[in-house]
Parts: sequence; C-alpha cells; structure tokens
Amino acid sequence: MKKNWIVGLFLTVVAALFSSCNNDITNIGLGLNTELLGTDFTDTCTLTAYSFFEDTINTTGLSANLIGSVSDPVFGEMNATTYAQFDLTGSSVNFGENPIIDSVVLTIQLAAFFGDTTDAVAIRVYELDEALDTTTKYYNNSTVARKASTLNYLDENYTIHPNTAIVVDTGAYSPHLRIRLKNSFGQYLLNNSDHMYSNNSFKEFFKGLCITAESHTGQTGYVMISNLTSSLSGITLHYHNGSKRSKNSAKYSFPCNSSCVRFTNYAHNYNTSTDASFIQEVIAGDHSVGAQKLFFQAGSGVKTKVSFPYLRDAFKRYDNRVVINRAELVIKDLNPDEKKLTHPAALTLQAIKKDGSGITFVPDDESYTSAAYYGGYYDETNHEYRFRVTQYVQQLISDASTQFSDELYVVVKGSAVRANRLVAGGTGLDNDQRIRLELSYTPY
Repeated sequence: MKKNWIVGLFLTVVAALFSSCNNDITNIGLGLNTELLGTDFTDTCTLTAYSFFEDTINTTGLSANLIGSVSDPVFGEMNATTYAQFDLTGSSVNFGENPIIDSVVLTIQLAAFFGDTTDAVAIRVYELDEALDTTTKYYNNSTVARKASTLNYLDENYTIHPNTAIVVDTGAYSPHLRIRLKNSFGQYLLNNSDHMYSNNSFKEFFKGLCITAESHTGQTGYVMISNLTSSLSGITLHYHNGSKRSKNSAKYSFPCNSSCVRFTNYAHNYNTSTDASFIQEVIAGDHSVGAQKLFFQAGSGVKTKVSFPYLRDAFKRYDNRVVINRAELVIKDLNPDEKKLTHPAALTLQAIKKDGSGITFVPDDESYTSAAYYGGYYDETNHEYRFRVTQYVQQLISDASTQFSDELYVVVKGSAVRANRLVAGGTGLDNDQRIRLELSYTPY
C-alpha cells in the first residue's frame, strides 16, 4: 500500500508540472513568474543580430510569379520580371481557311499584390529569343534573351483592381490583368499552325514571353503576384475566317500549364534607399546597427542573422540541468501602421549547422510539430511575430552533441513568391520593441 501511495503522489506531481508547462508565459521581465510555481522567467538573454543581403534563390516552377515595379524609401527599388512558356490547347491545331486576327490578349490572374494599386505600372511584353530548358534551374538573378521590340498593342501603364471582378462579354471573372498585344503577333501565330502539332514543336517555334515592368506612376508602384497556371491566364487569339469579319468570331487560347517552364527575376536597386540605418547596416555592412533596426525583405532581398552567444553559459550555475518549459523568439514590427509597403504575413527560421555544412529546420519547425505550435505568423493585435523554439534552446543548453549552432537566419516565409518587407526592432532598444528571447525554465 505504501508503495502505491508513493507512485500515485509522483504521478500527481508530474501531471501538475506538465500542466503548468502548457500555460502561456506573460512578458513580466526577469525573475519568478508567479503563475507557474517553480518556474523562472527571463527575457534578458543576450542576443546579437544584424541584417544583410539574401543569397540567390531558385524561382523555377513556383506557385506564383511576380510582375511589377516598386519604390521603397527603406529598401530602394525592386522590379519583378517573369519568363514563361505556353502550351497548346489540345494538339494538331487547325485555325481553318484564311484565318485573320481580330485581337490577341494576354491575361494574367491576380492572386495578391504589394504596393499601391492606385498607381499604374508600365508592364511590357516581349517574345523570348532563347528557349527555356526544362532541365535548368532558374534563379532570382537569371535572365533569358528576348527580342528587341515589345508586343504591347499600346505602350501604356496598367492599374490592377484586386477586389473587382472583370466583366468580359457577358461573364464576370476573378480579378486579372488584360494586356492587348499587337495584331501582327497574333497573325504570326495564326500563320504558323504547322508548328502546332505538339507542345514540343510549338515551344521550339514560340519560345515564350518575358513580362516585365519598366517604370511606374505615383510614389510607390506595385508588384502583382500572379497565378499563370490558372485557367484565366494565357494568350487568347480572337480571329475570323475569310475576308470579312463574322459576328461569330473564333478564339483559341495558349495556356501556361504546370508543365511549362516559368520563373521570376528580381532586380533590386538598394542605392535609392533613404534610410540611414539600412544604408549603414545592410549596404555598408556595419553590423553594430542591428542594435536599433533589423530588416527583412522577400524576393531574394534581405534576411537577418540572430545569435545567442552566451545562452549555454547563462545556465552554468545550474550545471546546465534545466528544463526549458517554453522558449519564444519575439520580433516586433516598428511600423505597424504602414498601409502600402506592408509586412510579411509570416517569417520563418533557418537553423545554421554547427559543423558549417549548411542550414536546416529548427526542431520546433511546423514540419515536425504544427503551425499553431511553431508560430512565426504576424499578430495584428500586438504587431509582432513569435516563434516557439523550446526544443532548439533545450538542445543548445543541455546537448553538447547537438547539430545546431547558436545562430539562426530569419527570413520572409515564401520569399520567392512574395514582395513584402519589414523593419523590426533591434537588440539594443530599451522597451518591448526589441527583438528578444523569452524563456520559462525550471532548474532540477
């Protein structure tokens, strides 16, 4: 009986401990958290952080492609250009006898945007002069040769309407951009149906399009995040047969299917930045500036390295015999009221391997746990991002054989298909705006 009583007491204590670990930890500073009996809390662990230019990233065959031009007072100018192949609708195309073009339209479905949609962007379309290769990986700085003349029917600026259905004939369609192309280009396609007996033969004949942005009106401009593989996207020929146009003109579409090669090029001009901290920290490479501001930008732009140089030493007085109940990395938005050059929906972490062999997921990543546990999404109420890094911190403190270094990269999640940016609080701010590591722990 005595043994059963002791076992029961032990299980009760363990249950109480695990229950306490699931309670939220409040930001109460250094010292004892009275909500969790036997649990200490600190948010004053030493962090070092600085921002720098992102490496090249693969932009081949992703879920979205970006097109547009943005001017940003902090991050300078960015232009996004998309290169894409197109397919046949079916095979063995026959346009009939004496096909004559009425119009040709490039349509691009709008999935999202970044910037100011009241501005207009000079989007230009060019025919490719070099084939896209299905075996090649294309990156954010890759380019492909294009022909010299634009295909635009008119060299005009285009606005987008992300919340407005587009009415065509008698139907209403999801928001998309419609760019009329030159009739001569449409007639060129109609006259070459003998190259359209298969997708491969068509792609050898017509290599694809370069869709780029050359300027914008207004102060900001915009970048459109497009879904080229949507049924709304593609090149559509409107034509008739014979010498006179019929009321019942025919049409034929060339879609950009998932098998088509497509990629986005991002061109940044950071020299137009007017932010002194950005210029000093990111462009000039003065890492000490990270004490005030940190910078994050999608589109192979800017990322931040965060280090915890004294984390293991901080617990030496316990001989590193500490259970980390909860660890959260907190990143604060310094410009939460920004309406046009908006913050990313989410950030993510990349763990740097201790042996210098590259990067990997942190053990708390949603790939191993869940999005709700891991976090990294923008909190609209508190204007911050929170990452749960409990397992990562536990390994740094207590596992000398861990593969992880005490350094992390923080990047915009989905950077290859986003254009958002963020200015966040650095390590040296003396209020809750600073980047910090919040720890709830129990010595044993």
